[in-house]
Amino acid sequence: MDFRRSDEQELIYQAAIDIATDQFAEKAFTWEDEFPYENQKILAEQDLLGIGLPMEYGGGGYSVVEVLIAQEAVGRVCPDTAHILSRSSMGPPRAIAELGSEYLKEKYLSAVCDGNSIISVAISEAEAGSDASNMQTSVERDGDELILNGSKMWVTKAAQCDAFLVYARFPDDNIGAIVVDKDTDGLTLDDGSVNMAGHVQHQLYFDDCTVHEDQVLVHEKDAFKRLLIEFNVERCHNAMMCVACGLNAFDKALDYAKNREQFDQPVADFQGIEWKLADMAMELDASRLLIYRAAANARESDPSRLETSMAKVKANEVGQEVVDESMQIHGANGYMKDSPIEYLYRWVRGWKIAGGTVEVQRNAIASELKKYGLD
Repeated sequence: MDFRRSDEQELIYQAAIDIATDQFAEKAFTWEDEFPYENQKILAEQDLLGIGLPMEYGGGGYSVVEVLIAQEAVGRVCPDTAHILSRSSMGPPRAIAELGSEYLKEKYLSAVCDGNSIISVAISEAEAGSDASNMQTSVERDGDELILNGSKMWVTKAAQCDAFLVYARFPDDNIGAIVVDKDTDGLTLDDGSVNMAGHVQHQLYFDDCTVHEDQVLVHEKDAFKRLLIEFNVERCHNAMMCVACGLNAFDKALDYAKNREQFDQPVADFQGIEWKLADMAMELDASRLLIYRAAANARESDPSRLETSMAKVKANEVGQEVVDESMQIHGANGYMKDSPIEYLYRWVRGWKIAGGTVEVQRNAIASELKKYGLD
């Protein structure tokens, strides 16, 4: 399969990186404790929000591959903005587009594409991290109403969200998902906790939180399986954030090494640094190809657990390694607080945990290999 960008995909990439360079570069790496609403507005104006959502709801109608291409391009300039771009087409909005009723699609997707709504997923609990099937948040029925009780942890961008895609256990013991508006009675947020990257994550508490049956995304016997299949695509988003951070760090390391002189020559001319740059580039390219393979093959069938897990593990580890080597090339300048490399170093680390740890992904890879081998 050919993973070179098509002419249309090349236009998307160039448009995204031009917009990012012109509009996002100056304030990149200043968003650690602030949400870049102004960049979200620009993405919406440039039709880059929701580009993977159906056109009838204001989206671009593109595949996951095109979403990742735009995410990569913007992430080379401003990873915080790339995260916004990708989340508008992946995660809960994509789950609603793929699995939701017409009511849910009309209620939520247009607002996401317009930049007027953000939806986050709420899965993890105190005793159900990687073992999501152990969740205890539950739903009881009362006619056409659903009563939700429990709590969720580590919810990203919760303070900025209008709604949450909440995974919960239904009365028949099946795990399904409900879209819960932030202003729903019985839903409260804690004050938030700051993670290593400086981003605030919140706990959600559901205390007899009542929502209408129309807010259910899926709840049938195979609902959890369907949700997990959709979540495979999420691993591509996760993986591309690591590649985007790695590319960002690589570009900065290459520029720094070419312009920084020591012992009367550019640092880039020392063989030790040349080998670092070569290894960084090879590993980033290998990771990127794994991601695009998984996403491209998902256009023809359900996303492969094997391919998406392999892409996630490789990208998670390479992203961290490349940012680390970039910091080494920058020396003390990269190690200083508020350096872009220092911020990337802290942020890229979290992706090895989010979306299923690399250890859990390796277990999944081995399980698939034992069943089917390697093509």
